[in-house]
Amino acid sequence: MAFQADVVYRYDGSFEGFLSCVFESFLRKEIPFAIYPDRAAWPTLFPIRRVPTDPARAARVFDSFEKKLGTRTRDLVTRAFLNDSPDKELTLLRFLHFAYGQGPRAPWMQGHERVAPVLALEKAVNGEAHLLTGFVRFEQRGGALGAVIQPRHFVLPLLRQHFCNRYPGEDFVIWDKTHRAVLAVQAGRAEYLELATDPDLPPPDEEEARFQAMWRAFYDALAIPARSNPNLRRSHCPKRYWACMTELRDQL
Repeated sequence: MAFQADVVYRYDGSFEGFLSCVFESFLRKEIPFAIYPDRAAWPTLFPIRRVPTDPARAARVFDSFEKKLGTRTRDLVTRAFLNDSPDKELTLLRFLHFAYGQGPRAPWMQGHERVAPVLALEKAVNGEAHLLTGFVRFEQRGGALGAVIQPRHFVLPLLRQHFCNRYPGEDFVIWDKTHRAVLAVQAGRAEYLELATDPDLPPPDEEEARFQAMWRAFYDALAIPARSNPNLRRSHCPKRYWACMTELRDQL
C-alpha cells in the first residue's frame, strides 16, 4: 500500500513523462505531495525529485493499462491527461493506485472519490473537443487552409480524426494558440508540432476576405432582434471562443 510522501515530483510535462512518474510512484510505494511539469513554476517547501522521462518504463505502464485495467481505463487516463487542470497528474496517480487494486471495474465506480475527479477531467476535455468541431473556422491565408483556436485544454489530438474525415484529401493546419501547438495535415499524413513562439500568420487572401464579409452579412441577416437572447447565445457558444470565429470576433 502506498504512503503519502513529503516530496514533489517534477517532470517534462509529456504523457511519457507522466507515465514515468507513475512507475516511480509504484516503485517506491509512495504518493507524492504534488506532481509539477517543468513549465509550472509554483513554489514549494517540500523537496523536489526530478523524474526523468524513461520510454521503456512509460511503455510498461501504458501496456499494463489495457492488460490489467481494461480499455476503458486506458482511454480514460489518456483523455483526462489532455485536461489543463493544475492538479491533473496527482488526481490521475491517485486514481491509478486505486484502479490497480480494483481491476477493470474501477472506472465504472463513478461515485468513488478517486474515480469521480478523473471522470470530470475527461468530461471537460470531451466537451470542449465536441464544441470545437463546430466552432473551428478555416481561412485561406497565403494560399493555405488554416484555423486558429484558443482552447482551455489540449484537444488537438481529438480534433484530428473529425477534420480529416470532414476534409478528405485536403491539406490544412490548425494552430492551437493556447498551447503553441500545431496540427498539420499534408498528403494524408497528420503531424503535431510544438512552437517556441507564435507564428507570423499572413493576412487572409483577398478572395477569403470577400467570403468572410459575405458570411458575416448572412449571419447578421438571419438575426431576429426581437428574439435576441445574449445569455442563451453565450451558453451555446461561450464567449471565449468568439475571438477565433469569423462572425463573432467583431462583437468582443
